[in-house]
Amino acid sequence: MTNGTSPSFLQIELLSDTTFSRGEGAAGVVDTEVERDNLGMPFIGGKTVRGLLRDSWLSMSRHFPSLVDAAARVLGRSQAVDESCRLRIGDAMLPAAIRAAVRGAAEREEHPLAPGAILDGFTSIRYQTAEDRETGAPDVTTLRSSRLVLRGFVLEASLSWLDGYRPTACDMRLLALCALATRHGGLLRNRGRGHIRMTLDGDLEKTRKYAEATT
Repeated sequence: MTNGTSPSFLQIELLSDTTFSRGEGAAGVVDTEVERDNLGMPFIGGKTVRGLLRDSWLSMSRHFPSLVDAAARVLGRSQAVDESCRLRIGDAMLPAAIRAAVRGAAEREEHPLAPGAILDGFTSIRYQTAEDRETGAPDVTTLRSSRLVLRGFVLEASLSWLDGYRPTACDMRLLALCALATRHGGLLRNRGRGHIRMTLDGDLEKTRKYAEATT
């Protein structure tokens, strides 16, 4: 390892507007809604984050046969129900300082911010339609709306190891490689959305050092 201690969180930086859908819309507002907490702050579920990392691993696993066992420990085996997976990934949330400031604004006695106003501060709504095949004009019957978290925000997912497990150099290399390889997430990637950057502890150089470490 690079410094004797393993990273405590995975940072996800939104390089473009991004929609991590909650699987349902908001009646009368949008057809596709983003994940958010009870105060209106957007987040990405830990299972979704793990799924992104696992997809990256599957795309490159044939190039790193020595890391197969580490992948089982860090990401878990597909559909496994045992405790072979040692890494726990929390929900990716806005940094603590931002969440504290928003919570203070939502809980103040005078003019508290409503969840809808808080959500609007982090997101925007985009509209799209399909084209009529004969005329090439927008087909108004296909108008749909989706909410996006604005680019520039960062989210942090906590990292912890089950029962005091100490990750090996292979474990950390696997995690760093998957983080660096994960470039997109969420919906509508083919429309320029969902471009992201993942780093360990928000440190790109540290992440690269873990990825380059010999095992």
